Amino acid sequence: MMRVVRAVGVGVALASTVLGLYGLYHTKPLPLSQQLGEMAPLDRNDDGRISAAEWGEAGRSPAEMAPLDTNKDGFIEPQEARPKSGAKGGH
Repeated sequence: MMRVVRAVGVGVALASTVLGLYGLYHTKPLPLSQQLGEMAPLDRNDDGRISAAEWGEAGRSPAEMAPLDTNKDGFIEPQEARPKSGAKGGH
């Protein structure tokens, strides 16, 4: 009886591992615009970044965009849109 229980346990563990690996293999990255998180709605052309024009169309000022555009290329990209670790929310 103990051997049967052990065999079933090993079988379940093996099946779980195989299914987990299958899930990891078939994981797809988020669409480019969704990588922007909360700012995704501002990305009107779904290219994965927010241009100064898109920023302005959303009624936001260039002064608000400047600190977010850390590489100063004129776009807010996903790595710039993510909150910095240790950053505190607030008003």
